[in-house]
Amino acid sequence: MIKNNLANLTNKPKIHGISTDIIWVLVILSGFLFFTSLIPLPPNDFWWHLKIGEYIYINHTIPTTNMFAWTIPAGQPFFYAAWFAELLFYVLYRMGGLALITTMRTVFIGITIWLVASESKRRSNSWRIAALITAFLCLMIINNLIVRTQMWAWLPFITTYIVLKRYTEGILNWRWLFLCPVTMIFWVNVHGSFILGLLLPGAFFLGEVISKLLNQPNSLNWHKIGWIGCTGVLSGIAVLLNPRFVGIIDYTLKLITDPPSQQLIEEWQSPTPQGFANIIFFISIIIFIIILAYSKYRLTPTEIILFIVFLWLAWSGQRYVIWYGMISAPILARLIKDLPLKMPSLIPQKNWLNLVLIILIIIPVIAVQPWFVERLPLPEAYWKLILRDLPSEPLISVETPVAAVKYLKSHPGGHLFNEMGYGSYLIWAIPEQKVFIDSRVELFPYDRWMDYIHVNNGTNYNGVLTKYGVDRILLDKKLQPELTASLANDPLWTLEYDDHYSQIWSKVSIP
Repeated sequence: MIKNNLANLTNKPKIHGISTDIIWVLVILSGFLFFTSLIPLPPNDFWWHLKIGEYIYINHTIPTTNMFAWTIPAGQPFFYAAWFAELLFYVLYRMGGLALITTMRTVFIGITIWLVASESKRRSNSWRIAALITAFLCLMIINNLIVRTQMWAWLPFITTYIVLKRYTEGILNWRWLFLCPVTMIFWVNVHGSFILGLLLPGAFFLGEVISKLLNQPNSLNWHKIGWIGCTGVLSGIAVLLNPRFVGIIDYTLKLITDPPSQQLIEEWQSPTPQGFANIIFFISIIIFIIILAYSKYRLTPTEIILFIVFLWLAWSGQRYVIWYGMISAPILARLIKDLPLKMPSLIPQKNWLNLVLIILIIIPVIAVQPWFVERLPLPEAYWKLILRDLPSEPLISVETPVAAVKYLKSHPGGHLFNEMGYGSYLIWAIPEQKVFIDSRVELFPYDRWMDYIHVNNGTNYNGVLTKYGVDRILLDKKLQPELTASLANDPLWTLEYDDHYSQIWSKVSIP
């Protein structure tokens, strides 16, 4: 009888299909990608990158000078460090226009978040915990999702982290570590965050050395630790595989200490508890500390170093919050797993009907991709943020001066003063109309930015504009209300063009 029962248990058919637990993460991820897909493209950074990509594609060389701003010499050196990302932008643009580029952004962040969620699930052994962590991560990084060169760095970052983490846990052998320097060859040519690809093996190496010296359980032997050190060295060598060789390091160091970038651009500044994403960031730190205090799990030296380093980065600049979120999520998942709580035991069900549910979850994400989104009955409040009826360039923010630039094309000329973000779009759409300033922030000296701010504030603007010989102004009525009001009451300027978003003013000729 016992033998028969054992045989029945052994021969019990396995249940195939997709677990219901994974649906939790997919619901959150789909909602996040739905939101991401609807983010309008602002004019700030993307357009000048696209123009450089076009230049590289046509001329088969990387530019090394200013070229587009008239307030500094055209031949003034400028380091286009993200040259390969810019080229990729233009190649995608030729293949499928702006729609393909924005869709690829959504695909990249989707894969990245899925990898973080998978790592969180692996460390917590629970898709539900992973879903909770993923939700916090998504809310925390909503300010870091616009289309720009950073999107090419998301996958290299999380790939490097996962390879190093799984190697230290004995899941991957040493051969997988070679993926890190190979990844670096791509990373260093697409975004300045490549420096994190050196920071990660450095943090793992130091953490594992400390674990070994403290004789902690599961610490690696010196041979395996040495392979991490070799990974860091090889990644450092891979950094040099760029068109400017060691110049990329000097450029990166200058950029992170550049006064205009650090002091004037919001994303380079420390996050404040204002705005939804920043509030979630601060809440995540509080939650992490509370869970750390109650969890039975004790962080390894490597995890402590990673958390402190990336929290410090996020604290020093909002643009770094996304890296902190990716690092902290799996660590937090592991801490939650060992909380002294009696969790209800829920057995996930497996069946193929869950595949139907997954398809239904994905359909809305597909529906809001650029090729289809304008057919949807979205709220009118959303459509007020978008320039519609531009089939070749969907989901462009109303902040982009498309109509004003069209007017400038038919009425060219003059020494133009322009809003900073407008400068980026001007570089793409009408490069022959040189700009006063643009979002290549480190290109312009600090005093130039001070002059720009004075004009924006409507303080002594005529003195500043006269100094540069400005005779036309392209402004954003929403972002430059003080300047708009001042010009409206200034007899030295006449309104040449006006639409709902932009104005062009011309200096009155004095006989």
